[in-house]
Amino acid sequence: MTEHSTRPPVDGARRRFFHEGLEPVGLRDEIAQSWRRCRQLPPQPAEDGLDGAALGALREANGLLLRLAQPELDGLYEQISDRRGIVLLSDAAGVILNAAGSSGFLRKAEQVALLPGMAWGERDKGTNAIGTALALGAAVQVNGGEHYLASNGGISCSAAPIFTPNGRLAGALNISSDARCHEAHALGLVRLAARQIEHRWLERPSAEHWLVRFHLNHALLGSAREGVLVFADDVLVEANSCALAWLGLAWADLGRLRFGQLFDGELQPADGLRTRLGRRGQHFHLQITPPTRRVVAQRPPPKAEARPSLALQRAVKVLNADIPVLLQGETGVGKEVFARALHAASRRGRAPFVAVNCAAIPEALIESELFGYEEGAFTGARRKGMAGKLREADGGVLFLDEVGDMPAAMQARLLRALQQREVTPLGGGQAHAVDFALICATHRDLAAMVAAGEFRADLFYRLQDYPVWLSPLRERDDLPRLMDEMWRELGAAQRGVRLGAPLRAALLACSWPGNARQLHSALRTMLALADDGAELGVEDLPAGCRAETSPAAVTLAAGGDDLIEQTLARCRGNVSRAAAELGVARSTLYRRRARR
Repeated sequence: MTEHSTRPPVDGARRRFFHEGLEPVGLRDEIAQSWRRCRQLPPQPAEDGLDGAALGALREANGLLLRLAQPELDGLYEQISDRRGIVLLSDAAGVILNAAGSSGFLRKAEQVALLPGMAWGERDKGTNAIGTALALGAAVQVNGGEHYLASNGGISCSAAPIFTPNGRLAGALNISSDARCHEAHALGLVRLAARQIEHRWLERPSAEHWLVRFHLNHALLGSAREGVLVFADDVLVEANSCALAWLGLAWADLGRLRFGQLFDGELQPADGLRTRLGRRGQHFHLQITPPTRRVVAQRPPPKAEARPSLALQRAVKVLNADIPVLLQGETGVGKEVFARALHAASRRGRAPFVAVNCAAIPEALIESELFGYEEGAFTGARRKGMAGKLREADGGVLFLDEVGDMPAAMQARLLRALQQREVTPLGGGQAHAVDFALICATHRDLAAMVAAGEFRADLFYRLQDYPVWLSPLRERDDLPRLMDEMWRELGAAQRGVRLGAPLRAALLACSWPGNARQLHSALRTMLALADDGAELGVEDLPAGCRAETSPAAVTLAAGGDDLIEQTLARCRGNVSRAAAELGVARSTLYRRRARR
């Protein structure tokens, strides 16, 4: 991106920023930070936007978003139809999918390319409401000269991101108008409309999941202000932004928290409203809808989950038969470590292991990264082209990490490659036969994503022939052994540094939301700070781990079986409430009681 004008927008900030290299002055923090991000981006060539066929394909891939957003587009259009403005809906990359607005503003919109098929991410247009809202994951307003490109200084824009129920960015809703007649309330309008779309996303009935609606005021149940949670069995798998705000959660908490950790009591069918105590002490009114039919989650038996070696032996047999293996589990459980061990133990162990993180590659680059490209396929392409990851994995194993984050268009191409066992690079040219075993991994609930229209069902059924659930650290029976192995591999014995009994108890009692990755980091930090020959105590535990460990849980880890029975008696046998009071998972209590 380049700057086309020296006209200062706010207190001369533009001139100082572009011509003197000084930090932006006179701009709001969020706008100044966006300018800094944009300055680090490489210049982008001017683009004509998508042609009719490409735009049609993109709209088809975002069909659910378009359907859910249409009522809000119509409603916003009615509110601005008598003014000089336009309503826009973009996809997660900032490409405009749909537009509706007043005829008086359409000509100006065309002049600045506010049209379907045009990309308005920060990479494409610098600081602007659509791109910056997507970058921040929050609603934002960009007025006149606050735009990074001076050519957009004549418009005022307000946008809010739209999230799917599992926390993935789906797109953004935007109102743009002439900067001379700035709509002060536009930001509130798009924020409310985005919330309505997210709420509508969760209104679809589910045959397999529990639906929980809640609010402090029972009169607001059913409105876009209510919190909505979706549970598979009693595990939280989906939510809306309101629910996360009420409960103090983040999208990363999906898939790792249970109903009993959010509200008192257990998840049970209820006639009418229930009043429950929330995790922050609020008294919520709940409306609970059970699934229309119950299904058994496709997870291995608990013992198999807690024994990675047995799971590995079985997965090797499956991979050797060229059947895809799908690794599932929370972030940090060691899915890539397991995948590499699976590759090494398989018949392809001496062939390449090619890993691709589908969440880390920009959507604009993932197609060329996976499938490669021919020379001259696009501006900036390597002179001799690139083979792509699928061809690099020929003869070996392809590992697709975070496959749940793969864009919809790429899901279709991957499915064809798996079915035809050949790859055609971008830019045309000869198709290349490929032979690789496939391992995929995700922390997302792919079945729920299929039900929500966010992941292709045909690809899902192709990948889930053999699912392997990797247990979170807090549920593994071999945690003491794993902890000792990590401590030894870090070189603690050479320095004579030991873990004291109280510290070991605290480490075993920690809930480890970051799983093995967090444990390794904690051990490494403690060892780095320790003196040679020292015996470490609870006071040496990193602050983040102390926050995840209750005193009762430390006592429990140190052998307090009596504490379990006392707590259960006080909670009248309610395992969920007892586990919450002790600060441990329910599975921990079941496991400890079974050993007695």
